[in-house]
Amino acid sequence: MTPERILTWIDGSIHEPDDARVSVFDRGFLYGDAVYELVRFFDDVGMGMDLHIERLRRSLDRTGITGFDPGTYPSICRTLMDALETSDACIYLQVSRGVQVPRRHAPDGTLSPTVVAIGSTSAPLSELEEPIQVPIIVLPDLRRRSCDIKATSLIENVMATIQAVDADAAEPILHEDGLLTEGGSSNVFVVRNGTLLTPALGDPRPILEGVTRRFVVEAAGNLGIEIMEGDVPVDALREADEAFVTSSRRLLGTITSVDGRQIGDGRPGAVTMQVFEEVRRIIQTVLENEHAH
Repeated sequence: MTPERILTWIDGSIHEPDDARVSVFDRGFLYGDAVYELVRFFDDVGMGMDLHIERLRRSLDRTGITGFDPGTYPSICRTLMDALETSDACIYLQVSRGVQVPRRHAPDGTLSPTVVAIGSTSAPLSELEEPIQVPIIVLPDLRRRSCDIKATSLIENVMATIQAVDADAAEPILHEDGLLTEGGSSNVFVVRNGTLLTPALGDPRPILEGVTRRFVVEAAGNLGIEIMEGDVPVDALREADEAFVTSSRRLLGTITSVDGRQIGDGRPGAVTMQVFEEVRRIIQTVLENEHAH
């Protein structure tokens, strides 16, 4: 795979990473007063683009950030991918409430949003032969309540991920009162006796409706695998036959260990591989349909 290349798009202009600048008075920098999305492209097709646009629109509405049309996300992606000269990329988009001088908690009503996109080259679908391996640790969920809003105020996620890395893990899986919620940057699935278990979107607390999570639910339905969305105790993860996380960047990552204890043989299990292959097939079908039009 060729080395990752990165470019930025800031309010309509392309910049190399070292030249990318926003004001120190931007509310996204000062308060995390911003929302974001990330879309993965395979062969020039953004996976779940309509779902990402819908979720971005919902996050903007919930936070009251105005002045940006989520429908322009695809054209921003196209501009970055043309500049990167790639058809396989991850495109991160962030929309802050804008620049406010002097700084104050209450926003002025006349602010224009700051829009930043970061494009990075990524592996094509053909190179994704199996899920990546993800050792995890389990931590209490100390985040804000509205985790269904894809906001950039992620200090708790960052602190939990640092704690995971310090424990030689790749991702924290969070719980509230002994029930799983989600990962630091992922949704989580547990396999017990051939059944997929995953936390419900609104119980025990709002969690992010991941786009790849939707692909997995669709894949499980196609395969006839039972999936239960609801309360998933931490012990179900620790005693799982298999487990995996999902995100737009990773697709599926097989959980190899929990708090240092190996899951299965530390490799993707049979159900995980079935789901992974079906998600790849779904993506391939999307690509073929898009290119046929």
